[in-house]
Amino acid sequence: MTLRFFMYTMLLKLRIIFSILNIIYAILYRIVLLIRKKPQRIPPITDSLLTFSATALAKKIRQREITCYDVVNTHIQHIKKVNCVLNAVIDYRFVEAIIEAKICDKQLANGKFDIKTLEKEKPLYGIPVTVKECCAVKGCSHTGCSLGRKGMKASHDALVIKLLRNAGAIPVCLTNTPEMCCGVESSNLLHGRTCNPYDTRYTSGGSSGGEGALLGAGASVIGIGSDIIGSVRLPALFNGIFGHKPTAEIISNIGHIPESEDKLYQKLLTFGPMTRYAEDLGVFMKVLTSTSDHNLRLDVPVDLRQLKVYYRFGMDDALGMLPVVPEIKDCVLKTVTHFAQYDIRPEKLPIEWPTELVEIVLSTFMSIKEIPNLLVDASDPKLKKNPAIEILKIPFGLSQYTMQTTIYALMLETHFPFSESDISHYTKQGKAIRQKLLDLLGENGIFIYPTFRCPAIFSKFTLCETLSNVYCAIFNVFGFPAVHVPMGLNHEGLPIGVQVIAAPYQDRLCLAVAKELETAFGGWVPPSISLSK
Repeated sequence: MTLRFFMYTMLLKLRIIFSILNIIYAILYRIVLLIRKKPQRIPPITDSLLTFSATALAKKIRQREITCYDVVNTHIQHIKKVNCVLNAVIDYRFVEAIIEAKICDKQLANGKFDIKTLEKEKPLYGIPVTVKECCAVKGCSHTGCSLGRKGMKASHDALVIKLLRNAGAIPVCLTNTPEMCCGVESSNLLHGRTCNPYDTRYTSGGSSGGEGALLGAGASVIGIGSDIIGSVRLPALFNGIFGHKPTAEIISNIGHIPESEDKLYQKLLTFGPMTRYAEDLGVFMKVLTSTSDHNLRLDVPVDLRQLKVYYRFGMDDALGMLPVVPEIKDCVLKTVTHFAQYDIRPEKLPIEWPTELVEIVLSTFMSIKEIPNLLVDASDPKLKKNPAIEILKIPFGLSQYTMQTTIYALMLETHFPFSESDISHYTKQGKAIRQKLLDLLGENGIFIYPTFRCPAIFSKFTLCETLSNVYCAIFNVFGFPAVHVPMGLNHEGLPIGVQVIAAPYQDRLCLAVAKELETAFGGWVPPSISLSK
């Protein structure tokens, strides 16, 4: 009992620390608003090929209206232009991609594939795809953006890359992440920071921030990311694109770093599609799940009139938590109101939504038994570094690790500030809420919820927004599919949008609603455009 009281006090202190941090954050944020410099502009989109979806481009290629070479080369040239500003690309295979595109064109000219075969078996034929660096692409950088793995190359393709290649897609480059995918800021000591294409003073998010930035800038049409605490959906919000976290364990994580055989870790982590257009999510998911044991019925039409729609504007006021800003709440309201035309009466989520969601999420991650090695030592990869010592070294420039990765490592290893009884208590609480939500949503229910409490944040303040990760991370814990849907720009020109959640294996509902909301609210909005043809 005494230990329980002590740990409760520690958890309370943690909340109090974030409350104090929030006050400091509010003061510093206002100062930055007064002194901030003008953002650097990214080069505008000047070629109409960059405005089509992957689905539309693939159809044009099949019908010989355009060449694979033109599609791949146009995207590569725009990647080169915008990357000078964004710093999103950390390795590339531009020459190889051009060669592969020309081979595709030659195969088409020789009649190797007919239109129906391509449509059915190779729906992404000739389409360039960009890849988060944590995902193995043979011959390319596979460091996890860690100094300890500097120079390492992948010896083979991850399974998801094999599936994409089999579908005809052509990998063109690999994109930046936080060190070992730890953090909501794609910044590391190897490659630096990736900027937001809508305003370079803001973060592009993490951990799939390089992917998000290239897609938001119109330089990529489809990309592969990975999500463990919102790492696909947060960059999707910050960069104005679509990002889908699939149902847990339906897509293989083989080829992902950091890696662990721990079953809980495998459940929390998943690769997921990131796109500029909603229709590409469905095609992408069919490819990624083509070897799955679960039939997601992605080809079965969704009758929107039969949907049950639930919503929440955010978490109730809780110590240490920052409130959801009005423009994000407005996105939730617009989404809910939109479904009135289908004679649907959306309902506020009739489940008690506890303020302890933060503790539920954190305690779940503390339950990982086989912790991946986040602090890799260059001289001895098997060496276990002490994260507490590394944190003390960082302010003096004596550590080879970033602060955000070191903090993650410390919490996973020490479970601070949780006791075993705390972890057990919050795990049971999480399972109870999951079951209630599962029963409520069933096979035709969706839940509209913020992806994050605000649009993109200034890069230096990501630590202050740590607790806001819970809006996404709770659905990694529950294993539910969730998609971020862009809904235009706010008064500052930053992307805004909502998260759409469904019960496990009902990914098709998320994707159908994403297409509906894209039609209603416009979807992706280019940062800048000046078409020449």
